[in-house]
Amino acid sequence: MSETANGKQYDVVVAEDELLILENLVKKINSMSLPFCVKGAFEDGDSALEFIKTNHVDLVITDIKMPFMNGLELSRVLHASYPSIKILIISGYNEFTLAQEAIEYQVKGFLLKPIRQEQLEQALTKLLIELDSENDTFQASVPEHLKTMGKEEIAGCVEKYLKENFQKQISMGDISDKLGFAPDYLSHLFKKYHDESPVRYLTSLRINYAKQLLIRQPDFDVAVIGEMSGYPDPVYFSKVFKKNTGMWPSQYRAEGGCQR
Repeated sequence: MSETANGKQYDVVVAEDELLILENLVKKINSMSLPFCVKGAFEDGDSALEFIKTNHVDLVITDIKMPFMNGLELSRVLHASYPSIKILIISGYNEFTLAQEAIEYQVKGFLLKPIRQEQLEQALTKLLIELDSENDTFQASVPEHLKTMGKEEIAGCVEKYLKENFQKQISMGDISDKLGFAPDYLSHLFKKYHDESPVRYLTSLRINYAKQLLIRQPDFDVAVIGEMSGYPDPVYFSKVFKKNTGMWPSQYRAEGGCQR
């Protein structure tokens, strides 16, 4: 959700490979008296996802069949990585069974082609009630001192939390609970001000710490160092370490910390 001079506004992305349908959908949404505004319109799922990675989005309306990445796959990725984004599926009569597979990805509704104005408005009105309710609940849960903070300050809070807790088992959900903001919103802010995702930054903190321990604590077992660095699974720790350094932990230690 973004703020305008007239109040709240929910940001929409539309993905549809038929250009005329895409343009018609954008026109219909932007002409409604509902607080929805199309921020991006794309002819394939890949392009839509790339936009979503760097922009705030509340709702995605996607065709079920598209080139490169179809609507089902896009819904799967959104459900896994951006769970706060609502999804509406566009489908034809012969695609309805396929579209129903998206139910497991928490899709909020289906728009049957050809899409009528009243059908679209009804679906958006129903979603508006849900979005408003979630937004009111969210605003009530945010600590007062955080409400006055700027976006860069919030990103700084994420960085501070990661630095102080990287040795623990933490997730974006934990940080979201702590700060009172949606996980994907925090991820977008962090990436904007730090040029990398929180997950990537967390990995860097852990691997750099593990490097220090491997050299400074030669008597410590590699599994122990992995656990102290935030990786309780020694096999996973070794794989992540090699992926990021090009060497297994034992190799890194044996060569005195000299990376290849």
